[in-house]
Amino acid sequence: LLFCSLFRSHILDESDPKELEIARQTLTFLNSFEEIIGAKTLEKSGLTDGLCPETSSIPDFRGSLPQAVLLIENLQEADVVAAHPEVELGGEWKPTDCKARHRVGIIVPFRDRQSHLTRLLDFLIPILQRQRLDFRFIVTEQYGNDLFNKGRIMNAAFRFAETLNVDCVIFHDVDMFPQDDRNPYACPPFPRHMGAFVNTLGYQLWYEEIVGGVLAVSMEDYRVINGYSNMYWAWGGEDDDMGKRILSLNYTIERPDPETGRYSMLKHVKRKRTAPKLVYKLLDIAEKRVAYDGLNETDKWTIRKITVRPLYYHLYVDVGKVPDEWREKS
Repeated sequence: LLFCSLFRSHILDESDPKELEIARQTLTFLNSFEEIIGAKTLEKSGLTDGLCPETSSIPDFRGSLPQAVLLIENLQEADVVAAHPEVELGGEWKPTDCKARHRVGIIVPFRDRQSHLTRLLDFLIPILQRQRLDFRFIVTEQYGNDLFNKGRIMNAAFRFAETLNVDCVIFHDVDMFPQDDRNPYACPPFPRHMGAFVNTLGYQLWYEEIVGGVLAVSMEDYRVINGYSNMYWAWGGEDDDMGKRILSLNYTIERPDPETGRYSMLKHVKRKRTAPKLVYKLLDIAEKRVAYDGLNETDKWTIRKITVRPLYYHLYVDVGKVPDEWREKS
């Protein structure tokens, strides 16, 4: 760049046509060179024109969030739609004043919790907007009323998320509400256990492989991990299995700090862990099943129906037949 300045300060002999032509060509080259160097410099500094700021440098966060709103039980989906007219079909939104750094798919596994879902959407939308994210919601629901298989409906939702060209997905339990909007919902460099500190668990991290509640993972990392196990039925096991998978592949499980990573879990009827002996048997060999039990088993589920609603994509997923051993012990 110093050479560019020196050349521009050089006094040309304007009476010499050959020198003028050489100067014109040289200046054209220098202008192009400076544009490239300038763009590279901006890119490295994170100040690329039009790109939204990094989540950590956004000034309008509120920090600790009031939790009294979680007590509202009669909130209707139509109320949330009316409150957020800027949100497009499928719960899609992106900032208009800058280009979002991350395209995020929020995947919510769902069964019989409509009031929780409505409150969650209403609660999360302003947070995601303040974080300047390009986001959409994917609610994945099991078809029928048989034993629940959370892993299969989340794998199915991931496959659907691939069609939306997102950079990462966040698996978000319907009853988990962040207590601080500085906990980034952006795409992480490593799997990130966002819901690490929960009120019902005394805000303590109970064991290393815990990743339940809210988990963010890039699309590529999820494929390497081979998604969730398809083998856990009813309630319990699939999240701990995922934690074991992540660690067995030498990933670091990122977590927010204990202040910004706090969540409130809505009260609901507690479900007992089904068939604990089967669950623990599977967990003992979780690392050995990574290669063949998971996302690559596309015959384990079928998306029966996709509905595009005002606030989310709604998937109905057929998870197949329940094994007899699980039915007998459930």
